[in-house]
Amino acid sequence: MILRFGIRSFALWCCFAPALGAAALDVPTPYVPSTQGNVDEMLRLANVQPGDLVYDLGSGDGRVVVSAARDWGARGVGVELDPKLVEQSRALAQRAGVADRAIFRQGDVLKTPLSDASVVTMYLLTPLVERLKPRLLAELKPGTRIVAHEYAFSDWKPDRHVQISKNFYLYVVPAHAAGKWQLTTSLPQGAREYDLQFTQRYQEVRGGARVAGGYLPAFEPRLEGTRIEFILIDDHVTYRYEGHVSTHLMEGTVRWGAGPKLQEGTWRATRATVVPEG
Repeated sequence: MILRFGIRSFALWCCFAPALGAAALDVPTPYVPSTQGNVDEMLRLANVQPGDLVYDLGSGDGRVVVSAARDWGARGVGVELDPKLVEQSRALAQRAGVADRAIFRQGDVLKTPLSDASVVTMYLLTPLVERLKPRLLAELKPGTRIVAHEYAFSDWKPDRHVQISKNFYLYVVPAHAAGKWQLTTSLPQGAREYDLQFTQRYQEVRGGARVAGGYLPAFEPRLEGTRIEFILIDDHVTYRYEGHVSTHLMEGTVRWGAGPKLQEGTWRATRATVVPEG
């Protein structure tokens, strides 16, 4: 992964090629490779696992993808515009003995299909980061981890920000929880029905539940990938909901009571309507 002085080769092409023409690809520009320490921090922040498929957008000399395969046991795909760097990356993968798990493609990061990625890393300047954001949110599965090196999204709050010499931002693609849901909570005294509604901006959710006689705000709502948590206080009892979100269903465990030994039940919510994020 490499950040150019000024603009990286593919960033230069994406932003200025219409004005400069094909010659823009032939202009050599000096570059600064990411240090191995920075590569390690990105992969550590993403919590890369052997089953992951790591896409590095603007993969430069290939060290992120090779490290993901060699050191973390994952598979990786690097996307780079510069054909010389693609060949250099393939040679690095061969020397590291991971050519079967570290693949490099010459191409435009703005056009590369990403739906099979479980981790995306990038060291791109802000204009290209912003252009990528709609595609990342549209194509990546909820729960996919995105790590941005130094250049964050302008209006998407990171799930985690780490500063170790450089800045690293972790984003977890959120499930779509916004809309109206029919919530059923199974308790010892019987089922309790609620009309639950959430609004959503990226992973930040707000809302509450309507019941006969009033409105119950959802306290401490939290969405991370497909995992959702919130608290409802009903008839002076605090119910703590934990579960997972899919397209038309939320379900999980609810706990309540005093002291460390809480009572436990189940809950299930089916989607009634969908509203846009925002």
